[in-house]
Amino acid sequence: MEHIPNNLMKLTKELDSLKHIDNQLVSDIVSGSRLEANDFASYLNFEHPSTDSYGRKLILDNGKYKILLMSWRPGDFTAIHNHGYTEWGCVVFFGEATHRLYSVDDGELKLQQSDVFGPGQNASVCGDLTHMMGNAGKENFTTLHIYGSNSKTENISADAKVYAPEYRKIFTTMGTAFLNMSQDFILSENPIHQIEEETLVDYFRLIMPFYQRNKVPAVLNIINNYLHFPALIKN
Repeated sequence: MEHIPNNLMKLTKELDSLKHIDNQLVSDIVSGSRLEANDFASYLNFEHPSTDSYGRKLILDNGKYKILLMSWRPGDFTAIHNHGYTEWGCVVFFGEATHRLYSVDDGELKLQQSDVFGPGQNASVCGDLTHMMGNAGKENFTTLHIYGSNSKTENISADAKVYAPEYRKIFTTMGTAFLNMSQDFILSENPIHQIEEETLVDYFRLIMPFYQRNKVPAVLNIINNYLHFPALIKN
């Protein structure tokens, strides 16, 4: 295993000393830890396969919480997803990340909020947070992700839901949230019943670079037809 940075070791010792953790507490701990992108140079994964829609490297998983470094090339994005059994968590941004927050009410997937997070910022995460994030810019960057639970002692990311509007499906995974996900990561799948039109247009614009670089004509046809002729596809 790669060397764990000293600042991160101090953070984990503080987390280990606590019986109960919530999002505000982990955010305060992270903010005081002075984590920097250079601390995680040995965990970079910008050379990830093109078919992986972002780089993902596990740093630590002790059952109660896990810590990962994500590497984002231009055009890299997650799918729309939540975080399974995660009860508390935090994302630390070391570059400018595009972020979308969604709601799922009465079976309808709907865009709730659009954000851009910059270097030094952090954002809270919990299991029922449904979001996507990625790199809509021109420079590589990384993010540090901490996912934890006060009640589970293993598989805290299990039963994560991944929404794939391009396939009109919802996948259940162990925590992976790649676009165009391999069947190897999928535990089960169900149909998406409704997607708000504005949400679909925004999503397709974000994911188009990934499908262009991977030359997936079936999905590119769906995206192009919808962006140019939205009346052809109805919810």
